[in-house]
Amino acid sequence: MVCSGRKERTMRGKNQERDELRARFTKWMEVTVYRARQNYIKAQSRRMDTISLEEAPMEQLCFQDMPVAERFCFEEENLSKAFAQLPAAKKKIMAMLFFLDMSPEEVAKELGCTVQYVYKQKSLAIKRLRDALESGGEL
Repeated sequence: MVCSGRKERTMRGKNQERDELRARFTKWMEVTVYRARQNYIKAQSRRMDTISLEEAPMEQLCFQDMPVAERFCFEEENLSKAFAQLPAAKKKIMAMLFFLDMSPEEVAKELGCTVQYVYKQKSLAIKRLRDALESGGEL
């Protein structure tokens, strides 16, 4: 009988250790999930609601009634034709960057988009203009 008493005490001690480990692990998981949730909520609150320029209404994109290509004098006729064939969103970004001398950050803030989007649209517009000039003014 003495042996069975020791076994019971040993088993109770191991069970208590397991319970303690489970409790610690459970608490650790709760804290980890809570922190992850808090970080997610912070990230969502910092995120701006934006739409692409292609989805924006045209009246919001044009800052004057006259088309962008007609407001500026280009030295080359081919460049003028190529610029006139760009989509309205790309014309708007190019006009703000080069004609109004705004920084990409200012353009992004004005249009409600990201700075990376402004850089991407600028590079795509320049590529299209370059291709048009190489082909004689047609996009």
